[in-house]
Amino acid sequence: MNNPSIEHQKMVIEINKAIDDLPSLPSAVSKLMALSISDSHYFDIVQEVAEQDPTFAVRLLKVANSAANASISEITSISHAVARIGTRHIKELILAFAVAKIFIPRNDSERNLWVHSIQVAVASQTIARISSHLGIKPEEAYLCGLLHDIGRFVLFNKFPEGPIRIDEKDWESPEKLLEVEKEVCGINHATLGAYAAKKWGLPHEVTNVISNHHSYDYLTLTPAEIKESKLVQIVQMSDFLSVLLMKNPDILVSSPEEIQGLIESRCIHYSWEEAPITSFLLQGEVQNIFDSSSEIVNNLGLGSSE
Repeated sequence: MNNPSIEHQKMVIEINKAIDDLPSLPSAVSKLMALSISDSHYFDIVQEVAEQDPTFAVRLLKVANSAANASISEITSISHAVARIGTRHIKELILAFAVAKIFIPRNDSERNLWVHSIQVAVASQTIARISSHLGIKPEEAYLCGLLHDIGRFVLFNKFPEGPIRIDEKDWESPEKLLEVEKEVCGINHATLGAYAAKKWGLPHEVTNVISNHHSYDYLTLTPAEIKESKLVQIVQMSDFLSVLLMKNPDILVSSPEEIQGLIESRCIHYSWEEAPITSFLLQGEVQNIFDSSSEIVNNLGLGSSE
């Protein structure tokens, strides 16, 4: 019979090695993450990323010529594809595609993790756009939502049986999940994700959200901390919404009043003084969030293997 403490030590060593072995994001992608859409070099960096990767270029042309974007003439060049789709959506695709190439889903559990991450990204972007008074850039919220569970990707990638053993513990809340992960793996996915973000040189705001996306007692002593806490809450609310959608997909055919009630009971944490967006406004966006997320999943080739 194996010694549990020895097995645990081996797992910790493997996870630490997984962080060290993470491939770096392409330098152009890292530059793109740090750029604002209004930056004069933005378009050039977007085109540089697309031209460096033939696989992404093919997907880009496919998206540009899809029914949602199609016009009379067919797009055959990267520059025209970028112009048709728009730099904001191109950036979202590039960021998701760069990470998807590192964490390629091998089974339904990993595909579901991708669907969840993209739903959280789109929902976070939507909330930030509608709640513009919070001062959070939609593209920043999208990136934070996309990468909030990156630590779970590392666990799935390096230690496939780890998530199964974690789920066997029958955790019922995000706080309990972190405790179980620490017990089983020696580290929780929020801390692990923050390590990965630092290795990739991601902006501080992104690393901070990854580290705190299951923290509900975030300190807000300064204006900067208040803004950071709002970004964390946007991702948390989006996280709750995605879990609700994935566990109860039939809510999409529910009445607006029913959806609003579910949002109020399942997507607003009791510790918040005020939610980032009202349940009324968010329920009006639920179908769009679901549809946009599904389109991105398909464009990235992350759909069902069946």
